[in-house]
Amino acid sequence: MPALPASGDWAIRLSWGINVTMPATATWAIAYQNPGSAYLPITGILSLTRAYTLTSLTNGVRYTVTLSAMLDGAAWLSDSVAVMPTGIRLYLPLVLR
Repeated sequence: MPALPASGDWAIRLSWGINVTMPATATWAIAYQNPGSAYLPITGILSLTRAYTLTSLTNGVRYTVTLSAMLDGAAWLSDSVAVMPTGIRLYLPLVLR
């Protein structure tokens, strides 16, 4: 179950695909943290969802994001990625050269 992150200004945009059929009662849970803190997981995301945006993050800080397919309160599919939100100002000097 690959999670494909894309970084943005103060946000991390996640999208993912799966190669199994999800049970109708399954949901998604997203947990994320940076090295100094942990955040409450976001739970109860509908099983048909394949994208989510985490907002109010700090640019330039690395976050570990774990996406889990939940069934009866237990994770049965899970994947983690490390991503860093960035502001457009970080890209402008590269574009202007």
